[in-house]
Amino acid sequence: MIRPDPDGSWAVLIAVGRYADLPDMPEAVASMELLADQLSGPDGGFDPSQVLRVVDPESAREVVDRVAAAAARATDTFLVHYAGHGVTSTAGHLHLALPGTLDERDHVPRTALPVGTLLAAVGQRAAHRIAVLDCCYAALALDEPAAADLHLLTAVDRARRALTNKDTGLTRFGEELLRLCREGVPDGPAFLPLDLVHHHLAVTLAQIPADAPRHYQAPVPQQRTVDASGHLALFRNPAHGTSCTEPGLRARAAFAYRQFAIRNRRQPWHRPQAVALLADVSADAARSLGPDHPLALQLANAHGHAVGLLHGAAAALALLEPVAARAAARLPPGSKELATINATLRSWSDQPPMSDQPPMSDQPPMSDRPR
Repeated sequence: MIRPDPDGSWAVLIAVGRYADLPDMPEAVASMELLADQLSGPDGGFDPSQVLRVVDPESAREVVDRVAAAAARATDTFLVHYAGHGVTSTAGHLHLALPGTLDERDHVPRTALPVGTLLAAVGQRAAHRIAVLDCCYAALALDEPAAADLHLLTAVDRARRALTNKDTGLTRFGEELLRLCREGVPDGPAFLPLDLVHHHLAVTLAQIPADAPRHYQAPVPQQRTVDASGHLALFRNPAHGTSCTEPGLRARAAFAYRQFAIRNRRQPWHRPQAVALLADVSADAARSLGPDHPLALQLANAHGHAVGLLHGAAAALALLEPVAARAAARLPPGSKELATINATLRSWSDQPPMSDQPPMSDQPPMSDRPR
């Protein structure tokens, strides 16, 4: 784990919410302000006086000058963050929109900030250099020569638009990053390394809302590490040490459900990883709460159901039948937990031995599954 030295670490966070020729994006400013508060707060790694906020800059030079001046003072860690519209030129290069940016590709190069120019302003002085881009087409920055030796974290891939949440007033990337910082990772280390942050964002941002259009594409955050930059931890983990408590077990299971639900043919590893996570959560619940505790039985049931979705009915029944027998002996008749476990067993008992079709839901069942 690598922690920033506050004396030698600086951050510049840029957000553009007001535009003349593009839709206004107040969510970018709100997300940036809250992230700056998080970085400079008690759980962040930066001194508040060394976290600079740039809102609605009028020119590319204003941004570059602020970034270059702060980068020249950073010896340990330097972070630059942009939230706003990402636009592309006729040549397909990413530019960061400013208040006066014109929404026409021919005019983008002279009215917006080339992302390569921003990244070049980071310089080479700081030992650890991080760029976070919360904008459309953000991963196009990976193609810039100036990004070659930076840790780069982007809200979306090269071809996708970033999203906002009108209900929360935040960008979707900012919303999930802030949620992670506030809720933490129960089975994570004392501080949240960037690799773990990216992994959690890749799962939580991949969820498809129930009311999404048929061709909805979830954001796919991208990350590129340099040397050991993935071990750099900018935030304290508020949930550290809670992995085997009831709230911690439920939070871990909820994350596994989210990973299980991802539908991305280019990322086939999510379901096997989710099943492995549920196996760990179930085992920890049995050890810490006792194998006959209602939550331990529910988690064992959820794991068995997920195994069935991955490997078929026979594999599911081999795990679910002992769980149902223990539940029948230990849980009161008529309890929600017992009803859920029995329903899961019945649904798999009716399936052909090699079936991998979900008999109930493609989510592991629990009577009180956390959202």
